[in-house]
Amino acid sequence: MARITVVGIGPGPVSCLTKEAEAALLGAQKIFFRLGSHPVHEWLHGLGKHLVCFDKLYATPWVQPGDVYEFMVSALLKEAVLTGEVVYTVPGSPDVLEATTNLIRSWAPKEGVEVRVLPGVSFLDEALAAINFDFSLGLQVVLPLTHLQHGLFTPRLGLMVCQIEATTHSQEPPRVDLTMEFLLRSYPPQHPVTLLWTDGLPDYKTQTRAIALADLTREYGEVRFFASLYVPPLE
Repeated sequence: MARITVVGIGPGPVSCLTKEAEAALLGAQKIFFRLGSHPVHEWLHGLGKHLVCFDKLYATPWVQPGDVYEFMVSALLKEAVLTGEVVYTVPGSPDVLEATTNLIRSWAPKEGVEVRVLPGVSFLDEALAAINFDFSLGLQVVLPLTHLQHGLFTPRLGLMVCQIEATTHSQEPPRVDLTMEFLLRSYPPQHPVTLLWTDGLPDYKTQTRAIALADLTREYGEVRFFASLYVPPLE
C-alpha cells in the first residue's frame, strides 16, 4: 500500500529532531519539504540527500490563501501513488497548526494511501519555555483570522496568537497590523505583550521582545520566522 510519512522536524536546531524522525529522514531516498529555510534541510543537503522544496509555491498568486496547501497535498498524494512511498517534512510538529497534515489525513484514504505521522517538538514548546509560562494560569492558542477577528477568545485567560502575519487575500502581503487591530478591540493600547520569533538560519534561535500592544506593528518591522504573540490576561 502506498504511504506518506509526515515528519515533524522541530522548531529549528537539528538537535531537536526525535530519534524516530532522524531515522526516517536518513533512511529516505527522497524528501519533500514544505519550507526549505530550516536547519534540518541544510543538514540533509550537506549529506547529499535528494530534497524537494515547496518554497516557490508561496509566490504564486493563488485564488485563496489555502489553495497553496491543497496543491502541495495533491502533489504529495500523486507522488505516493506513483512511487509507493513519500517522506514529507513540516516545521515544528505535524499536529500543531499544520494545515497540510489535516488535508493529508482527510484526502489520503480516498487515494488508497496510508498516512504515518511522526511527531516533532512544536514551536509552542520553545515559545512557552522562552516566556517561562505557567500552565496553571490557562492558555488559549488562537489564530488572527480564525479566532481574533470573530472574538472567539476571552481576555480573562492568556493568549498565544500564532501566525500573526494575517493575510485576507493571497495577493496582499502579510499584515501584522490586522492582528493588532483585532486585539485592540479587547485590550488597552498599553497592554503588555511579548513578541516571539525565530531568528532564521543557521540556528533558528527563539527571540523575544516585551512591548506594548499598540507598538506591535512598528516593533515587528520586517517579516520574521514563525512569529507569535503572547498576550497575558487582563487584570
